[in-house]
Amino acid sequence: MAILSPQVKEQLEGRFGQRLTGPVQLRLYVRPGLGRLIVPGRYTCVTCDDARELLGEVSAASPELVTLEVTDLSAAPADGVEEVPTLVIGTPAEEEPRIRFQGLPAGYEFATLVDAIERVSRGEPGLSPTSLERLALLAEPAEVMVFATPT
Repeated sequence: MAILSPQVKEQLEGRFGQRLTGPVQLRLYVRPGLGRLIVPGRYTCVTCDDARELLGEVSAASPELVTLEVTDLSAAPADGVEEVPTLVIGTPAEEEPRIRFQGLPAGYEFATLVDAIERVSRGEPGLSPTSLERLALLAEPAEVMVFATPT
């Protein structure tokens, strides 16, 4: 069953067709679970299947520029990724992508996901020249975390 409606898929294809200029790689980290069944004492990922399906539909909106790679953490642990589902957005040439979503990027987070894909594709951070100048003055790397919740 599709997560995105035909109308949203059509809008996404049109938007990506106009706004994407370079390749984007989506890396989704999952662990196999028991679906929506929660068994005490056993780790499960209730949204991993939904995340995989949603991101498959997003990448299908521009298959020539957006690729999806799914990694099962139980088979191949990844450095720095412990929680699932985790989505990392970057370009194929990037050594370490810098945009990361934890959890299912649906609902309120879907617009942010689309915006992140577009910005990575264009190589545009969306910051003012003043902000870029101030960031260039930082002596050490900085990590910015944004938390989104409807409450």
